[in-house]
Amino acid sequence: MHLKILFVFALFLIPAFSGCLDSDEAENFTWIKKTDGNCTISSEELFCTTYLKYFDTPIISSINEVTNELWVADLNGEIRTWNGFREYLVGNLSEYVSTCHNEQGLLGMAFSDNFTNDRKVLLSYVAKQDCEGDFASPLVLADISVENEILNMTTLRVLAEIEQPYRNHNAGHLLSVNNNQYLWGIGDGGSSGDPHKNGQNLSTPLSSIYFFQYNGTGISPILEKDDGSKTYILHSGLRNPWKFSLDDNGGLWIADVGQNCFEEVNYIENWATPSNFGWSLREGKHVFSSDSNCSDLVSSPPEGIIDPVIEYSHSEGHCSITGGFWLNEDSPFGEGYIHGDFCTGSVRLVERNNNTWEEKQLFDSDLQIVGFGQGLNNELLIFHWGGTIFEISALGKNNE
Repeated sequence: MHLKILFVFALFLIPAFSGCLDSDEAENFTWIKKTDGNCTISSEELFCTTYLKYFDTPIISSINEVTNELWVADLNGEIRTWNGFREYLVGNLSEYVSTCHNEQGLLGMAFSDNFTNDRKVLLSYVAKQDCEGDFASPLVLADISVENEILNMTTLRVLAEIEQPYRNHNAGHLLSVNNNQYLWGIGDGGSSGDPHKNGQNLSTPLSSIYFFQYNGTGISPILEKDDGSKTYILHSGLRNPWKFSLDDNGGLWIADVGQNCFEEVNYIENWATPSNFGWSLREGKHVFSSDSNCSDLVSSPPEGIIDPVIEYSHSEGHCSITGGFWLNEDSPFGEGYIHGDFCTGSVRLVERNNNTWEEKQLFDSDLQIVGFGQGLNNELLIFHWGGTIFEISALGKNNE
């Protein structure tokens, strides 16, 4: 969700919700064609098999703790459930969700921390709009009730709206941090190069991660500013934080989509420490310039700005980072933060080496990666833009 000659051409073809250019940034380009649901990976020790099929664009999954079923949200507004034997529709928000732009749609889903009692689900989506013209629709936070194990669409209630100047860079991810407190990702408002300078403007909600309390009927801010007033903004300076997650020690990992040159993985040890990640003063570990040729040297960040722990360039066809979540020490892939790249299908793991973070490649694939998830039995899942969910395992054989 935010290259010269050959690389510029490649960027014109990537989907905006995972990458850089779109109809608000450039004209006369064509979106890349969605590929079929095949999976070939460059590993003799890992295997890729089909987990679920026939989605439009699956983006996130979560376990319903009441039924122990896997809920999968689709960008088109549908939410489906899977119990290991049967898959069916539990809700369809398509009449409320805009899909005018590749980066719009249903973007986030989180069960209430009190779900066993209140049966509420939090949703994040771009509101329905007329696709004609340049009107940009707001990013919406809403809740909805589950009745008879399906969503009661008449109970959909808007809790907050974030106005946006453009249709891209919506972010929208939702993450529980327990005690009915949540993080909500909000992009920089779109277009290219942060034209309204939202990245370093704390008077706007754009380019941030919100922190809020949910009481079952509404939301409220938790943080206090120096003047004693409350604010929702916990983290700032983010371009398009498509996905973020917590590790076992409460560290926050953010995969933030870059502009033309660098993709980045941000990390802070304590998720609750307010932080500024530098956009649009910085892209990765470099000073940002809209006319950069991507050869600028690494530099030190200004005071108060946190650089990413890992960056990678758009060389070798890379274009757009997709998070990603923390794998614990029981994972067969190793302990660390897993993420991928949309254009190359490469999957990498950020792991600690003494006091530094280093990145290793797990495998290459032929997938257009739009997200990662965990299955009913903690399987590692990859969401493919073509509509298939694949499982990566260390045992078994490819059944394609």
